[in-house]
Amino acid sequence: MKHYLLLIFVTIFIPSSVFSQTIYKGFEYGMSKGEAKREFKKNKDDYTAVDLGNGFVWRTYPQNLLMSGDSLAVVWFTPKGTALGMSHDNVVSYLEFTRAFFELKDYQLFFEPEYWQYPVNFNAKYGLLLSNPDKTIMVQLYPSSAKVGHNTTYFANLKVMNYDWFMSIYKENLNVLDEKSAESGF
Repeated sequence: MKHYLLLIFVTIFIPSSVFSQTIYKGFEYGMSKGEAKREFKKNKDDYTAVDLGNGFVWRTYPQNLLMSGDSLAVVWFTPKGTALGMSHDNVVSYLEFTRAFFELKDYQLFFEPEYWQYPVNFNAKYGLLLSNPDKTIMVQLYPSSAKVGHNTTYFANLKVMNYDWFMSIYKENLNVLDEKSAESGF
């Protein structure tokens, strides 16, 4: 009987703890779109006001749960109350404060492009990339902009994603660049 209980424990609890990786709170890497939406609906208050302190509050929406195939891979956050955009200076403040927040949590710099926090000058494939100490989470911070009529408005973006998933995409992009370089004849 003890062997059966052990077998049941191993087959039920070990796979779920080994294979599930938390992206943010109840969002797990690999969740289906339906599971992610149910998690959002069940714990909406946890996701619509993520307060980092000093008035820097991020939020996510169900449509900001980004899938890779049928599996959740990225949770995308934007500053709360900024659907119509922000000033350039507010974007810079949001991004710089958020970087400091994650660095205080021992996240390590992976990649830092020039002008990563400045929406007017930013022009890179990736924004600032920080990984947690366990190398299970990659955080990306970057600005973006949009034309609204004759004006330009700016946005701050925070993406929290599974580290291994991101690294596979990153390495794939590096391989494409290596192939292009080899084919160029230079």
